[in-house]
Amino acid sequence: MDALPKAVALGWGKLYMTVPEFRETFRQMMSAVDQLPSTLVERGRALDYPPLHHACRSGDLELVEALLQAGIGANSYPYTEDETDEPPLIWLITADALGTDTKIAVAALLLSFGADLEEGEALAFAMESNDPLFADYLRRSAQR
Repeated sequence: MDALPKAVALGWGKLYMTVPEFRETFRQMMSAVDQLPSTLVERGRALDYPPLHHACRSGDLELVEALLQAGIGANSYPYTEDETDEPPLIWLITADALGTDTKIAVAALLLSFGADLEEGEALAFAMESNDPLFADYLRRSAQR
């Protein structure tokens, strides 16, 4: 798979060409999308980069699970060199449009695949969010 055209099309061409960590992560994530079950490939390809992060933010449990199973790490960083360069759990915490139950379901999935609540200071970040029930779920998860 030649990821450069995809990176350019998504507006990540310069970063792809200049930052080796971004280039490698972009390739891995796009390869994981290509490995999705046939019923999910198009939905995965429709996501912007980083796909797991966007699937979490949209609350798409089926796609989140498939991307994790395809090898995208639950603690992965997109190496975007901006404020969005955070693990998927942080993106989920900031998904204010999602309901608490959906956030908990996605977080439980991420945690079952090894998401670390210390990564990106997710627990502390959640405690400052506008969703105290979700923050409490994460706090209880950290105590297990």
